Amino acid sequence: MKLVLILLLLISLISGCVDTKQGSVIYNDEVIPEYSPVVDIAKKDLAGRLNLPVEDIQLVKQEKVDWQDTSLGFPEVGMMYAQVITPGFRMILKAGGKFYEYHSDYKRVVGPKDS
Repeated sequence: MKLVLILLLLISLISGCVDTKQGSVIYNDEVIPEYSPVVDIAKKDLAGRLNLPVEDIQLVKQEKVDWQDTSLGFPEVGMMYAQVITPGFRMILKAGGKFYEYHSDYKRVVGPKDS
């Protein structure tokens, strides 16, 4: 009887140490994609504005930004914007020797602002 109790105690202790998860996903919010789809949207927009091939537009810098509202840092006069933190990117593109600043969330792109 004593042996059975010891075995049950050992089994319960050991089973508590086993990881029963089926798998886990690790997210790292600090990783910034080196290249995101919004860069393509910004490049296409700038190419159309300047009447240049997209291949002539160069990405100089892309940085992660938390915009203060849904205007993405480029509010238009007379417009109202949701006052929520909006994660996105600030992108600097270069074309024809000039720099252009675009802002985005993960779907929309606004700009350019001449730098």
